[in-house]
Amino acid sequence: MASTLKQFLQRLFGAPAADVPAPASATAAPAKQDVQPAAPAIPPAAAAPPAKPAPENLSVWKPALPLDALFFDWLMGHPDAGGHADTEQNALQALYRLLASDLNDAVVVPRVPTVIPQLLSSLRSKSISTGELSRQIVRDVVLVGEVINTVNSALYNPADRISSLDNAVMMLGEEGLRLVIAKVAFRPIINLNAGHYTRRAAPLIWTQSEKCAIACHSLTPPGADPFHAFLAGLMKNVGLIVAFRLLDQVCEQARFGYSPSFHATFSSVAATLSYRIAQRWEFPPQLILALQQQSGGSKAIDWSPLGRLLHDADLLSKMRLLANHGQLKAGDKSLKFGLSQQAARCFDRLNEIELLDLGVAPPAAGLAR
Repeated sequence: MASTLKQFLQRLFGAPAADVPAPASATAAPAKQDVQPAAPAIPPAAAAPPAKPAPENLSVWKPALPLDALFFDWLMGHPDAGGHADTEQNALQALYRLLASDLNDAVVVPRVPTVIPQLLSSLRSKSISTGELSRQIVRDVVLVGEVINTVNSALYNPADRISSLDNAVMMLGEEGLRLVIAKVAFRPIINLNAGHYTRRAAPLIWTQSEKCAIACHSLTPPGADPFHAFLAGLMKNVGLIVAFRLLDQVCEQARFGYSPSFHATFSSVAATLSYRIAQRWEFPPQLILALQQQSGGSKAIDWSPLGRLLHDADLLSKMRLLANHGQLKAGDKSLKFGLSQQAARCFDRLNEIELLDLGVAPPAAGLAR
């Protein structure tokens, strides 16, 4: 239930001195005979404090290709051209009703495995041993499998397959375990298969969410929290999968043609749902702001660092999936148009990440920051 997930997420996160004026001059003007003494000299004005630099005006990546539209068409099964106004209207009305509701009651959130909150609490303890962590992990079969698969993935690339849970826990370390736990918690939320639309879209949305989280983590700017960035990448599509579940309920046909305005509105409402759900789950403020900025609008966005990171990572991961599945030509030079060298390297690296990979390499072999 939502309250259980809220408790789990709560475990995930756990004035300058006044300027001193310059001293007054101690020397007064000399007095002249039969003339009133001069007034004390006026002290020189204190030097104005240096102006604070204006905050950096952050700009987001603008790809040469319409990646959002291409990805949405793919998720929708490439329906025939031509809109179905009634179907569009029914779908959007259902989304608007959901936005106006209490999301705790309207959205069924899968139960978080009971071992996860205890593990997250244990990870904050500096005295817990690898053996104690392993004994907690072994209680959840899904978590055991995820830990073992992660350390044997291409990112860790061990010389021999690791089958010992203790060795796997040691190799992952605290940061790696936190990300594995977050990934296990989010998978049942996003990778749902309820009807025509989610059966087709959910596996692709989950894979893109993983890659988005990986890109967010690897491109985290200095001074920011990589774990918060990772969570933002996972959280980005929660509203989208909820929106597709609503399509399952209101659309009997497996595909329908839609107008460009439907895609824009559907995506904006889905992004707003992600932001609203993050509020309900009491995510950190900077993460909520980053999610809120993804919903767009008519006004120019004053991007936060995490908001810009999430925007660009979302597009990178969509482009990677589209290229990997033949929806784009992988060798097309226009794919990397406008990307920084760091982002271009991240895009290439995402190609090597398998579905079961965590996306966090050991410290010596991590993605370029």
